[in-house]
This record gives sequence, structure tokens and C-alpha cells, in this order.
Amino acid sequence: MDFFDTFPEPAPPPERPPAPPRPKWMMPDAALPAEMAENAIIVREEGLAIAIGGLSVYPNGFDFSLHIRSRSDGDQIDPYGHRRRRDYLRNTVRPDPGDPEQNLRVGVQFADGRRAASNQSLRPLTPDQDVDPDEVVLLGGHGGGGGRAYDLTYWIHPLPPEGPVTIVISWLAQGITEVRHDFDGAAILAAAEKAVQLWDDEPPRGWVGSPQ
Repeated sequence: MDFFDTFPEPAPPPERPPAPPRPKWMMPDAALPAEMAENAIIVREEGLAIAIGGLSVYPNGFDFSLHIRSRSDGDQIDPYGHRRRRDYLRNTVRPDPGDPEQNLRVGVQFADGRRAASNQSLRPLTPDQDVDPDEVVLLGGHGGGGGRAYDLTYWIHPLPPEGPVTIVISWLAQGITEVRHDFDGAAILAAAEKAVQLWDDEPPRGWVGSPQ
């Protein structure tokens, strides 16, 4: 008998229950978006520029890009206050982590009055939660940067009604109280018709961590 034949067979792994379905507010994996070109410079000052780039429109929502550029010779731009929090934890430069309202804030309002903001005081959304069908969801997506350049994306669900879709931006640390830019809701709806649904159903959202 071989050496390895003397060991008992390992127990089979525990069977996992089916993964939960993806909530309707999440950006779909089973669809290809329709692209809408946009290049609107909404802030252009001596040392700072902010532009809204293109939209990617899906059957259940859309995302848009936000491009930030600085030419300042002083401090690097810090949209989310990460450096302030880091300095606070290190107890070096600043005496406190700063007011979060000084950070970059992004909001959206539909023509029917529904709205959402990136810093809204709502429950945090996790992949196993769903929301009311009429609730507007605005979430930061992929992207990043550092120094004098940031490229960010924001996801908005659901598709808007016809009429203006207003993006609102505030960045008090940079002296920007509030700027607005309107998209055409009808154009977004028309683009959604061109999005390609690859499969009728979305893949499950998958597992995070080990099964219980």
C-alpha cells in the first residue's frame, strides 16, 4: 500500500446556498452601455478646473465622469479629505480632521423633484439590500487620482424622467459653494434604448468571504 493511500478521504466541502440575486439599483454586469458624449467645463478658475465628461447609459441607470485639474503650487487637491484625516491620525499638521462638508459633494435632482447626494444621511447600501423603486441612488464608482488630477465616476439609478437632470457640485474647501449642470433626461432615455442587454437575467452578485 502506498504511503498516501493510508490517509482517510477528506470530508466534502459544505454546500453553499444559492447566491442572492443582484439588487435592481446596482450597475448591471449583463448589459453594455450606450455612450453619450459630454465635455462641460463647469468650473474654470485660475488654479482649478472641473469638467463633466461622458455618460454611460444602462437599462437601469447611468454613470458620468468628473474630471478635476489643479495648477496650484501649494497643497495638493484633496476632494474627500483623505489627507486631512491622515494628518489628524498622525497628529502632525492639522489639529482636527476637518469638516466633511468642506469636501467635494455631488448631488443629482430629477425633473420630478426626486434627488440624492453622495453624502446623504441615509443607511449605507450593501449588495444584499434593495431600495424603494422610486428612490434615487447616487454612488461613487471607479476612478481616483492624486496630486493635481482626479478622474471620478458616479452611478445614478434609476433612469430619469424627461426633463432636466441637474448635477449639483459643492466643494467649500476650494471656495465652490454650488455649481449646477443639466443633462437632458429625454436624451438619456433615448440612449438607454440603445444599451445592449446581453442576457435576460443578471448573474448573482457572488459571495464575499466564507459561507456561514
